[in-house]
Amino acid sequence: QAVEKLVKDFPEAIRGCKDSSYNLYETLKIPGFSMLPGSETKLLHGLQNGASGIISAVTNVTYRLAIKVYDDFKNNREQTVNDKLCAVRKAFDDTGNLISALHSFMSVKDKSYERLLPPLTLLSSEKQKELLNKLKELNFIPRKNIAA
Repeated sequence: QAVEKLVKDFPEAIRGCKDSSYNLYETLKIPGFSMLPGSETKLLHGLQNGASGIISAVTNVTYRLAIKVYDDFKNNREQTVNDKLCAVRKAFDDTGNLISALHSFMSVKDKSYERLLPPLTLLSSEKQKELLNKLKELNFIPRKNIAA
């Protein structure tokens, strides 16, 4: 109800909403209003239910897969990478701290990602190694020697 009221009262300012709860994009249907689930695992299902795309920090690294899922959906083509996209997202989720995992992953290529503001920290070296191994199994690795 709050979203509907905001859209009604401020139609030029309120154009869309991130749905991290994953329950609005299936039920809230407002003409011209974009609903965007907050995870790659919900992208295809969201598109099938009228969502406009996704908003997710992990798409900083999964964007090529996410774009392919989106484009294939829009062009009625067979989905060939959605399972991989979801598996990559799950690997990040399984670390227990999505943003720390993202920074730990990015720091392999660029050490500036090691600088975080509290309370955020990088993953432990053990958790980072687990993440990188899972991503390697999925053939989703940084374009730099991760052993260096």
